Amino acid sequence: MRPALAFGVLLGTLALAHAQPSKDPDPRYGVTARVKVHLQTSPKEALKTTLALIDAGQYAYLAAHVLDPKFVDEMVADRTKAFEAGAERELAKLRDFQRANPDQVQGQDRVPLDPKAFRAVAEQKARDLAFKQFLRDIEEKFREDPQSLKDLRKILREGKFSEADPTASAGHDTVKGRTVHFKKIGDRWFLENRVAEEPKKEEEPKKEDPKKGP
Repeated sequence: MRPALAFGVLLGTLALAHAQPSKDPDPRYGVTARVKVHLQTSPKEALKTTLALIDAGQYAYLAAHVLDPKFVDEMVADRTKAFEAGAERELAKLRDFQRANPDQVQGQDRVPLDPKAFRAVAEQKARDLAFKQFLRDIEEKFREDPQSLKDLRKILREGKFSEADPTASAGHDTVKGRTVHFKKIGDRWFLENRVAEEPKKEEEPKKEDPKKGP
């Protein structure tokens, strides 16, 4: 069963994760990091960047460089399974075509004949398709819950940010059940998927009706 996309901004809590610093962030999922454009130098900047990326529809950058990398990798890996068979079938057809028509397929577009190399190409193709599916899932979640964005904008404008490097949190007294949590990865702040469980209320003992006898 595919793990639920419990994206914190939608279900009540946002957080950010910590790892070793990186001087020059590597591209992820084919997306180049632009740390001087999309700032993540503080919790507030990270939240501001998140909302700006959503407004601009730049979900690829959001997923590749602002959400917790471990969470994104897990979600993509889970979705990859659903695309593996289709990717292999499509590449197998192309491989058969290039065998029959060797002059019609350019070198860089040729599918490897070696089974191990073929499998690696199929896995990468499935992973690329899974990442695109993950982006569609995120976009759909925000579309279905516009109130979450309103709450986050209010927290950004008027909320209280409490920082204790490498963690931080932000919230607003009038925004119930939606606390934004942060942790650092190197010198940047990243959103982590986390759902805070509401404390369970203890059931009050039933009162006996004094009119009823024993």
